[in-house]
Amino acid sequence: MSRERSRRYRPVHVACIVIASVTGLLSVVWIGGTVAAWAGQAGRARATAQILEVSGNRSSGRLVVEFTTGDGSRVKAEERRRGWPGSARPGAQVEVAYDPGSPADVQPFQNLGKSSAACALLTVAAGASGAGAYRTRARPSAAA
Repeated sequence: MSRERSRRYRPVHVACIVIASVTGLLSVVWIGGTVAAWAGQAGRARATAQILEVSGNRSSGRLVVEFTTGDGSRVKAEERRRGWPGSARPGAQVEVAYDPGSPADVQPFQNLGKSSAACALLTVAAGASGAGAYRTRARPSAAA
């Protein structure tokens, strides 16, 4: 009976290990990206900018935005397109984070609150799959 039970649960055990590993890795990478984005935005002010020009492709193109700083100055900044939304089109409005000491240094603002739910979901999935792998592991028979 024990040997038959062990064979029956083997695919479930392997699937739980794979799911736990993949979701755990995704969770760690996503949390790392969130922390890196948070560190990159620390000390930066936030503004709504208008996209004036988009050129090239997403990996090597350029983007020109114009926004008003907190002290009322109008700033026109040109940036590499990498990291900006793929839907960036001239005339569109986008949230930016800029350095108050050097307002031309802009980057797209990332709302880190939106990624919290996904990180939590991946972490819970990894934990649940790990618990499933533990529950379906092969156990030595007691009647040996």
